[in-house]
Amino acid sequence: TSDQVTYATLMFQDSTGARHNQNGENLRKRGHPVASPIWRTVAVSLLTLCLILLMGLVTLGIMFLQMYNDINSDSENLNQLQKVIHQRQDNLSQQLKNSKKISTDDDLQSQISKLLQKQGQMATKLCKELLIHTSDHKCNPCPKSWQWHENSCYYFTINEEKTWRDSRKDCADRNATMVKIDSIREKDFLQSQLLPTFSFFWLGLSWNQSDRNWLWEDGSVLSPSLLSNKERDQMTGSAGCADFERGNIYISHCSAEISWICEKTASLVKTEDLD
Repeated sequence: TSDQVTYATLMFQDSTGARHNQNGENLRKRGHPVASPIWRTVAVSLLTLCLILLMGLVTLGIMFLQMYNDINSDSENLNQLQKVIHQRQDNLSQQLKNSKKISTDDDLQSQISKLLQKQGQMATKLCKELLIHTSDHKCNPCPKSWQWHENSCYYFTINEEKTWRDSRKDCADRNATMVKIDSIREKDFLQSQLLPTFSFFWLGLSWNQSDRNWLWEDGSVLSPSLLSNKERDQMTGSAGCADFERGNIYISHCSAEISWICEKTASLVKTEDLD
């Protein structure tokens, strides 16, 4: 009987193991394989790749935010720069307007000056015509007993004689200077005056020992173009004071007593004095 029990037990265990083996075979056939190390490696790799992609997305997000901030900053700088440019353009436009205005004012002032100059020339010409007929006409820009030529008035002393220094003082007392010849035309005017034949008249010209030159009262040098060859020869190496006789310049001792000529600027001819 015990042998029968043992035999039955062994048979039962064998049948149970067989069923287990058969169930395992059935599971494999139904597509439920047993996990292996290859699939673990693949899963780890996929997880690692996901982490890398996530880190890349985070990095791109940070870079995008930084670029966005930089763009906003550049946009603000550009707006500020445009404001500065517009302001400078406005300033330049205003300066151009002011320049045009100044230019217009200058043109107007220039035209006014030209008109006044032309008016003065016409008044001067008319006054000279009036003085031909009326020597004491009120338009005369020179004092009585003075001769008018261009822009100067001349006073000729005829019945009185003084040294060069005293003659100079007399002219100063008359608010004038001793005559200075600036041009051949002025020289011809002095010669054209109806003066005594052998009269000598002091000029405002004297030898300056310091400068070793002939100087006028105002300190300017005698122009050689005013002298003839004869005058230039007799003045070379000479010293003293210059006088005028019959259209020529001569040299005399400054202590000699002769007549003299004073000169001062003529007043402007007034339009209201032409009536």
